[in-house]
Order: sequence, then structure tokens, then C-alpha cells
Amino acid sequence: MLGVFALHGFIESLMDEIDSKIDVPYFERKIVVWLDRPKRLGTLAREMNVLPSTMTTAADQLEARGLVVRERDPDDRRAWLLKLTGDGADLRSSMVVMARTLLCETLELTAEELDSFARTSLKIHRNIQKHTTC
Repeated sequence: MLGVFALHGFIESLMDEIDSKIDVPYFERKIVVWLDRPKRLGTLAREMNVLPSTMTTAADQLEARGLVVRERDPDDRRAWLLKLTGDGADLRSSMVVMARTLLCETLELTAEELDSFARTSLKIHRNIQKHTTC
């Protein structure tokens, strides 16, 4: 348990370090990272454990910054998808590279160990989501 808390604190400090390099608020950067593919706002809100209204406000801000666009969901024309623009994809890519580099260097993990950790973390997240969205 202590390792989980220590890792959380460490990641928060990494985000602070990234803050000084990127002029996009913390929560909006988190959304950019979560947008690995176009997603509905409601899905993204559930994944990030925030209210849909919070997600809508943040999406408006990201859209104003030119980092995302809203597109109709081809599977349900009533719904909208949030999708990264070219600038948004560039920002996401640079943040992922920066975070991977800092994690590997600081935690002394190999790329393979970090990939394994990422897969395990996603599994944990999915299982937590399953049990909290009833």
C-alpha cells in the first residue's frame, strides 16, 4: 500500500514538473492523455471519474485551445465524440514521451518493465471502474 501512495505522490510531482513546460491546465492535460482514441464525453467522464458537466466544460476549453474537436459518433448520430486535433495529438505524444522518460529514469525501470506496469495498471483501473459504476 505504501508503494501505491508513494507512486501516486511521485506521479503528481512529475505532473508539476511537466506543468512548467506545457501551458495547458492539469485536468485538461489528463483528458488529452486519456484520449488515445475518439471517445464520447460521457465515456471519458466515467473513465476519469468526473461529472459529465465537468467534462463538458473542460472539453469546451480544450476545443477553444484547438486541441480537440467534437465529431458525430458514426454509431449513434445523436452522440458526439471528442477527438484530438493534430496539435492535441502532438501534445499527447510529447507528454507520454516525457512521462515515460521520467518514470524510467527515476524508478529505474526498463521499457519492458514499464510496459508491463502500464498493462497491469490499466487492468486495475478497468476492475475498479467495473465495481464503482453500478
